[in-house]
Amino acid sequence: MLAKPITVRRARADDSAAVHDITLRALRETNARDYPASVIDRLVLTLPERVASTLDTGHAFVAVVEGRVIGTASLSGDSVKSVFVHPDYQRGGVATKLMDAVENAALAQSIGALHVQSSITAQPFYAKRGFRTVREEVYDEERTIVMSKAMSGTSS
Repeated sequence: MLAKPITVRRARADDSAAVHDITLRALRETNARDYPASVIDRLVLTLPERVASTLDTGHAFVAVVEGRVIGTASLSGDSVKSVFVHPDYQRGGVATKLMDAVENAALAQSIGALHVQSSITAQPFYAKRGFRTVREEVYDEERTIVMSKAMSGTSS
């Protein structure tokens, strides 16, 4: 865990540059361990901009430490989207706090089940949170794992 407190808040349009950088760094430094360079090269062309440009739609959140945006996650309908944490802050509880915010937003909307298209990299994280594998999909060389989690009104 990080020694400094992590705050999660709703994302704002002025977070877009930081979110773009976080997404790009996470793809290049973290996801690159699990995917071929061709997949990462394709994703970095469009994904960081797409994540950064959707902060004002739906329920997008950012994690902040000492005024610096270090992670992002969002809820779109019943789907978890764009969970990325800056590589320097990974494995410190940031994604957990972001997912707590996403799941609380889902509960507030009475969503019965959450779905996520997980990377190979994030699959163990989602599994620890109670998501179960529904199926695997492959697009060219990019393998994703479709996962689902039943939601309830009680906290676990």
